[in-house]
Amino acid sequence: MTFDDETWRYLRGEKFSNRIDVPLPYKEPIPNRVNFLTEMSRGKKVVHLGCLDHQPLIADKIGRGQWLHKELTDVASDCIGVDIDEEALRYVESKFGYNNIVLGNFTTDKFERIANNKWDYAILGELLEHIDNPVQFLSSIRTNYSGIIDRIVVTVPNAWTRITMRMAKSSVEMINSDHRYWFTPYTLAKVLYQAGMVTEEIKFSNRIPLDTIDLIKHKLTGMVGKKPALDFTYASSIIAIARI
Repeated sequence: MTFDDETWRYLRGEKFSNRIDVPLPYKEPIPNRVNFLTEMSRGKKVVHLGCLDHQPLIADKIGRGQWLHKELTDVASDCIGVDIDEEALRYVESKFGYNNIVLGNFTTDKFERIANNKWDYAILGELLEHIDNPVQFLSSIRTNYSGIIDRIVVTVPNAWTRITMRMAKSSVEMINSDHRYWFTPYTLAKVLYQAGMVTEEIKFSNRIPLDTIDLIKHKLTGMVGKKPALDFTYASSIIAIARI
C-alpha cells in the first residue's frame, strides 16, 4: 500500500486532525516476511541490523530456512550484519562459520566497511519496537549513512492482528515483554518521517494461521470459484520501505 496525497499532508504535519481515516488494503497477498525480504535483497548490497536473533532460536530457524541473516547472505551480492550480542555472534561464528557480522552499535560506532561502500538497503527486522527512542535511532542512521545507504526496510509487529484484537476483547494485552510500542502503517510512516525518511511503500507479511471459522470461510470461498484473500488483520508484521 501507499499513502494518498491527503494522508501525506498529515504525515508531514501540514494539516492536523483529531481523527483522520487512513485507507488500508482490504485484500492483498500476505507474503512470508523472511521470503519477501530475501527476494527483494537478491543481487543487492545489504546491511542487516540486529541480525542475530535470540541465540536459542537460531539453529532451528536455519533448519527451517527462516533465519533471516542466512537467507540474505545467500542471495545478496554483499551482506554485512551488525549486532550488539557478542555471545550470539561467537555462537554463529563457531557453529555455522558466519564471518560477515560485526559487533557494535550501528548508531554510535563507525564501521569502515559500511562507510566506504554504497549499499542498497539497511534492513531492520523486528527491531524498532525494542528501541527506547525510535525517532532518534532512525535519525542517527540517516545522519551517519545518508548517501551511503539508499533505502531502509523496517519490519515491526502489526498492532491490528486478529489474535491481538481477540485477546483485547477478553481484557488481555498479549505482548512481548520487551516491546515499547505497537505500530500501524500510519504511525510507522510518521516515525520514519520525523526521522527524515520518506516511506515509499507499506506491506503486510507473515500470514497468521486461520482459526476454524476462518478456515471454513476460506475454503467455501475457493469452492464457489473465487480466489481466497485475506485482509491485513491476518498479518503479524508490517514492512515499510523508505528513502534515507
